[in-house]
Amino acid sequence: MKYIAAYEPDMKACGVLDLQLLSRYLQSTVPMDELLDGTGIDAGCIHSPDTHITLMQKLAVFNNALSKTDEPGLGLKVGQQARFSDFGVLGYAVFSSNTLLDALMMGFKYLRLAGPVLRKSMKVDGNKGYFRADQLVELDSLLPFCCEYWFAAVLKLCEEVIQQPFPSTVIYFPYPKPDYAALYEETFQCEVVFESERLEWQFNAEKLYESLPTANAMTLTQCLKSCDEMLAKVNGALTLHEKITQMLLERPGQYPSIEVLSSELGMSSRTLRRHLKTENTSYQHILDHVRYSLARHYLLSTHISIEEVSERVGYSDSANFRQAFRKWSGHSPRAYRTQHLA
Repeated sequence: MKYIAAYEPDMKACGVLDLQLLSRYLQSTVPMDELLDGTGIDAGCIHSPDTHITLMQKLAVFNNALSKTDEPGLGLKVGQQARFSDFGVLGYAVFSSNTLLDALMMGFKYLRLAGPVLRKSMKVDGNKGYFRADQLVELDSLLPFCCEYWFAAVLKLCEEVIQQPFPSTVIYFPYPKPDYAALYEETFQCEVVFESERLEWQFNAEKLYESLPTANAMTLTQCLKSCDEMLAKVNGALTLHEKITQMLLERPGQYPSIEVLSSELGMSSRTLRRHLKTENTSYQHILDHVRYSLARHYLLSTHISIEEVSERVGYSDSANFRQAFRKWSGHSPRAYRTQHLA
């Protein structure tokens, strides 16, 4: 029998459970105000289960962590610190499941509470299992950290559930082999392939069907109720502004006209403009905000040229991009990059 699960990141409503784990690991080396610098996230909200932030805010935190520590394999090390208690009622729900397969399927259902930044899927076909992931936005230099963090955390949590080593067979990463590649093999205890065309983790699925020693039906029922309540708060009813932002973020550099967008939303462009006006915004304002958010991400998280940043945020003429960025930030793109990376 085949089992398939999938997770699609919500760019406007990411949970912060993974940031709690990251902040705990870095608490002795990176002050919270430095970790959250420039993100617009209040430190007091990090440990609230009801908090949700945007994908760009989360990536900004990750970028701060990497720039402040310069620690090789940071994602692997943080992920290995993961415990079920770090994930609140979601962790206890997974821990109380009947089998590891049940735990994983449930984890995918409520994954938005943790808020990973990669698009993820799981496929189990008989005794073969696969975790796969790909980027929703180009992560560039952040990609290794995000992959390391997710895979290492999943490994640690699975082994905590089954109370024995997880049966990995091979893992493929779509980026060059790092200097600390030995840490990958030490962590995953399987073959690790770099510079692959895909991000995929293959494993022997036989263990997924065995009963778990931690199964507890009563605890599971109670935790699932709490998870449903939390997920409802994170998902919420999106405003039209938020829906359009999500639609634009999913098509970086290939932004539809307001006429095309309104058609996809099932209304005329005139009606869309009127609705946006009631939310005190406009299509152009939303598009500018998306472009500005992505431009800042590329400027601070990658080493690509200003011209390439311009193309990625939908400008065919880099001069127009420079002019727009100066209007948004008060600085040229080059000056903004230099100032924030100094």
